[in-house]
Amino acid sequence: MKRHRHLSTSDSSDNESPSTSFSCSKYRSKSKTPANEQKKPAEVFRKDLISAMKLPDSHHVNPDEYYVFADTWKQEWEKGVQVPASPETIPQPSLRVVAEKVKEVLYTRPRKYIHCSSQEPTEPGYINILELAESVCRYDLDDVDIFWLQELNEELTEMGCGPLDENTMEKTIEVLERHCHENMNHAIETEEGLGIEYDEDVICDVCRSPDSEDGNDMVFCDKCNICVHQACYGILKVPEGSWLCRTCVLGIHPQCLLCPKRGGAMKATRTGTKWAHVSCALWIPEVSIACPERMEPITKVSHIPPSRWALVCSLCKLKTGACIQCSVKSCITAFHVTCAFEHSLEMKTILDDGDEVKFKSYCLKHSKNKQNSLPDVDEHPKSVSEQKQTESEKTSLRAQKLRELEEEFYSLVKVEDVAAELGLPKLAVDFIYNYWKLKRKSNFNKPLFPPKEDEENGLVQPKEDSIHTRMRMFMHLRQDLERVR
Repeated sequence: MKRHRHLSTSDSSDNESPSTSFSCSKYRSKSKTPANEQKKPAEVFRKDLISAMKLPDSHHVNPDEYYVFADTWKQEWEKGVQVPASPETIPQPSLRVVAEKVKEVLYTRPRKYIHCSSQEPTEPGYINILELAESVCRYDLDDVDIFWLQELNEELTEMGCGPLDENTMEKTIEVLERHCHENMNHAIETEEGLGIEYDEDVICDVCRSPDSEDGNDMVFCDKCNICVHQACYGILKVPEGSWLCRTCVLGIHPQCLLCPKRGGAMKATRTGTKWAHVSCALWIPEVSIACPERMEPITKVSHIPPSRWALVCSLCKLKTGACIQCSVKSCITAFHVTCAFEHSLEMKTILDDGDEVKFKSYCLKHSKNKQNSLPDVDEHPKSVSEQKQTESEKTSLRAQKLRELEEEFYSLVKVEDVAAELGLPKLAVDFIYNYWKLKRKSNFNKPLFPPKEDEENGLVQPKEDSIHTRMRMFMHLRQDLERVR
């Protein structure tokens, strides 16, 4: 079928009435009133365009004036082309140019120019909170103190001395408490035989070695008194003041995941909820430590086979944790790492040619054989019970000295130093000193107010607990996501 290439536009075809025809779809309504018949049609189709395109096959035209339509003609094409029923109702676009608003640039001072330091002098009209807090006395007189001060002023007046006000007495008691606290800490740290630092036989809780070297000093926890090397516990820098191990910082006493013992040099797993001795993690072959520099966290505990969990310790007779076995091939004796240390079994670390550390452990039988084969071994070594008794004696001696020091707290304070610091007569300070001593004794030798360090720790502790709780929550969330993946 040929289709004529029409040269006229749609406008010209609209003007020619003979070639134009409309097909309107009428409303099919049950009502046949004249009002319904006069309504405008809903749809309008133009058929003139298709009629103008059709040519009979016998019509002679030039090849450039028509296109050959090869597809099969469809009957629905006879319906025509749909056009708007009401062109006047078509919304016309409305355009307008909107001027771009210029952004106002506000000046802000860079953060690097903002600096706040407590050392800077306060501006006129402002108060330095730190200086104000330091100047406020931390002790407040109670009714008994005020009544005693009135009696003291009467006696001082009879002696020809000036009376003391309440602020002076509060300052004096504060200085007495501060001197007592500082001298108490100094005595605990320096008195020979009081601290574990001065024990010549002390050994590292991880490697069991008594030796130390430059850059790998032996550090003692000020709370539980464990001794560890810097490298063995992952201490990158030794603090100048007191040092606490991980468990003492959190104030917990957890059970080891790999042995039945509590206390000692312990580190947490990735979850932060389970703890294990560093020595147990080193000696059990399946367990590893993620960061060797910090020696934490302890990982791959799940890699321990069930056969190792099922072993029973030959020393403590407990089926708890994971045991290691004797390195002699023909021996299968099992024991906990900490139990082996307590019973002085032979535990050796060997550095091979490839800079790999190999751990060799021997049971009670093979340890005795190896010790007997050595020529310089003492013929009568100390038994485990004697060693435990010696350690318990040292612990009880330390506790006894601490009790004596707490009972004689007043011996740590010198009246002359307090009088010189406050610029008060020695006689008046001596009266307050004796009253302070009696009041502390009536309070079971406890301080009249907590030290400043304890108050600061009390303010920081809730924040640390919150951070630890959030970290634990994120750890659990990460584990759940890894499980889902």
